[in-house]
Amino acid sequence: MENFINGIFKTNNFTENIIEALPNRIYITDSKGDIIYVNKKGKDELMKLGFGDLKNAYELFYDYDVFLENKNSMSLNDFPVYRTLKNKEKIRNVKLEYKLEEKNLYVSISSFPVIEENKIIGSIMDLEDITENYLKELKIKNEREKFLELSTELKTKCDIIEILRNREKEHLMHLKDVINNISEGIMVLDSNEKLSLCNKAVFNILSLNAIELVNPKKFLERYETTILEDETQDIASMYYIYVKSKKPAKNLIVKLREKNTSQIKYLELNTAPIINKNEELVYTILTIKDVTETKLHQINAEEQAEFIKDVVNTIEVPIAVVDYPGITYRLNNKKYDEIIRYGDVELIKDSKDKNLIKYINHDLYKILVNVGEKFKAYTISPYRVKSPTGEDRFYKIKFIPCRNKDNVTRIHIHGSDITEEVNRNIELEKLTKLKDETFTIISHELRTPLTIMYSSLQLAYDVYSKEITPNIGKTLGRIDQNCSRLLKLINNVLDISKAEAGFLTLNNTGFDIVYISETIVNSANSYAISKGIELIFDTDEEEYNVRLDKDKYEKILLNLLSNAVKFTPEGKQIIVSLKMEKDNFYLSVKDFGVGIPEDKIDLIFDRFAQVNSSLSRRAEGTGIGLALVKKFVELMGAEIKVTSEVGKGTEFIVKFKKISAETNVLNNYAILTANLDDKINIEFSDIN
Repeated sequence: MENFINGIFKTNNFTENIIEALPNRIYITDSKGDIIYVNKKGKDELMKLGFGDLKNAYELFYDYDVFLENKNSMSLNDFPVYRTLKNKEKIRNVKLEYKLEEKNLYVSISSFPVIEENKIIGSIMDLEDITENYLKELKIKNEREKFLELSTELKTKCDIIEILRNREKEHLMHLKDVINNISEGIMVLDSNEKLSLCNKAVFNILSLNAIELVNPKKFLERYETTILEDETQDIASMYYIYVKSKKPAKNLIVKLREKNTSQIKYLELNTAPIINKNEELVYTILTIKDVTETKLHQINAEEQAEFIKDVVNTIEVPIAVVDYPGITYRLNNKKYDEIIRYGDVELIKDSKDKNLIKYINHDLYKILVNVGEKFKAYTISPYRVKSPTGEDRFYKIKFIPCRNKDNVTRIHIHGSDITEEVNRNIELEKLTKLKDETFTIISHELRTPLTIMYSSLQLAYDVYSKEITPNIGKTLGRIDQNCSRLLKLINNVLDISKAEAGFLTLNNTGFDIVYISETIVNSANSYAISKGIELIFDTDEEEYNVRLDKDKYEKILLNLLSNAVKFTPEGKQIIVSLKMEKDNFYLSVKDFGVGIPEDKIDLIFDRFAQVNSSLSRRAEGTGIGLALVKKFVELMGAEIKVTSEVGKGTEFIVKFKKISAETNVLNNYAILTANLDDKINIEFSDIN
């Protein structure tokens, strides 16, 4: 390419002169973009632009930040010389932006391929500084766009104004209809207090025509007016207070009584003065609303409320209704106030003060908050108060949360006087305590002669066994059985008395619970066999060491066994089972006897309670054994539950801890029978 150009210029200076004479800036490159020839205008343009002595056309891409006319960064594929040399494209007037340190330049580049024998050997590039013209065009363009925007905006605003004018016309056309169809009366007074506008509702509400309405004297001749907030004021006073003084009136209730018919109307009146910036009255807008029906309903409701209040105050039961969470009275009768006053809480004399905190003590306040938060009823019984005479009175007070249709929570409080019931219970407790003390004393007094009788009986068996005839043996057997019954009863009464007095304690020792339980079951088996009952022992462990009060465990198991034998018919089974866990074990005594009625299950652990029926009354008993079992179970930190079905049987399940809680070890009273056989004989003595 260079040889080709040099050949042209050496042989023909005419060509070079032509190129120099052209108004364009000519840059001739080879196929690699190296600049081979630049005419004078091209050199001057490079110096003007600040590009200096350009060696390669690609320097215009690589050495500067170049952007396309759309402000996007230019890639090599977009560079005109590259497109010409690569794709033989003829590029005309591509506008580029060069961001230099001091300023931005805008240039126009054209590029044309030089082809020899269908092969690109170079390019001819024209580079022109168009910064000044481009900026002028850009300014003109921006100004044109702004002008167009302003024109568009102006046209839009004109259109909007036209639309608003049309709408305003429509609104004005309909405004009168709207005002006339409003149920409330509307009146507009001008600055001279002359009526300038009113709707049809005013005439309907006041039952006046236009002439009467314009003349206030006509109105006052027809109606007697009263302001309910201050019955000494009439409509004329109201007019002076609010309209003349330019004050707004809000929700004033005016009572109108028609003088001829005595018919009464109630109106709600509002006024709104319109004042300009000079504090001058321009208009006064008055609205009136017929609230006769609402007011009559309110008056009726107030009368009913007063009637209910009078009725409630005559009831000799404390009643109150409290709003939650505000904790304020909605209703409270005199009896309720008396109870609160008995509680040494000073009542506020102002009945309008509904703040409940001032009316009740702290404990009742906490109960109210708790009932409201949890929305759960609560009962205090008994609640003791002092009457004015110093007498103790007892009440059962219930707090019941409720929600009305508006989802507002209220707490209903009502109480009942249980003073007589409490006093009876106190007397009953005294009698029960006296009875228990009597039983204890009698039991202690009976033990000594009973011990002598029992010892003598045992001595007779041991010393005179060969001389005892069958008839004498039968008599001695009856004596032995009844001595055992008495001894069982005395022991149970003493244990119950100790338990209730808090003197019953634990004496924990370590032992194998499986061995002890199986021994007791085997020893009691003879009583089961004598009644035709199959007694079964079952366990899931062969050995299980525990630390419990061994004596009390034996009494629990023996009592449950004796009960099962008593109430199981011939041919049935009794199953005693042990189930072991890591820290607990379960004792189960299950029979297939007569069962316990559902309504009696909760009573069987009460003292002297018996399921007395023809089916269950199969053996003698005092009804004290299961009560004692319950006491032992609770003392040992265990749990007992019973399931039963009439005609199918009963199951007692006791859950013991492997290691029972220790208590102070006290010596139990000495019993006559120390070995297991004697314990079994005593426990089963009331089985015929």
